[in-house]
Amino acid sequence: MTILTPKQIQDLDVACQKLAEEGKVRHVGVINQLGHLVAGGFRNGITPMLEDEKVRMTYMQMQLDFKMRQELDDVLGPIDYIASRRTKQLVISVPIGDNLVLITAEPDADDKRIIKKAEELFDDITISTI
Repeated sequence: MTILTPKQIQDLDVACQKLAEEGKVRHVGVINQLGHLVAGGFRNGITPMLEDEKVRMTYMQMQLDFKMRQELDDVLGPIDYIASRRTKQLVISVPIGDNLVLITAEPDADDKRIIKKAEELFDDITISTI
């Protein structure tokens, strides 16, 4: 299990804040292997659609879904990102080491633009074990 240093968490927080400035983005957070939010969160002024308990449950669900999908990595290759567009929300997860960047946005947001920006911001952050 990878343990993030305070510097790594700070770098992840800064990247989350920069991505949250992207139009129509509601939430950018980094979820660890256990499904806990370690950096980022909802953009200022945004009211979550779910209650706190459901938000925490969603973090765990996204991490579990990602881990299950990794079972096919040896055949299909590693996951670049997972995106789902719902009626009320766009949900994107991008792996960074053993962690996930979870992004939510308005349903009409440009998913390709958000994913490209996320990759640019988070690819520069080195996640290593300590």
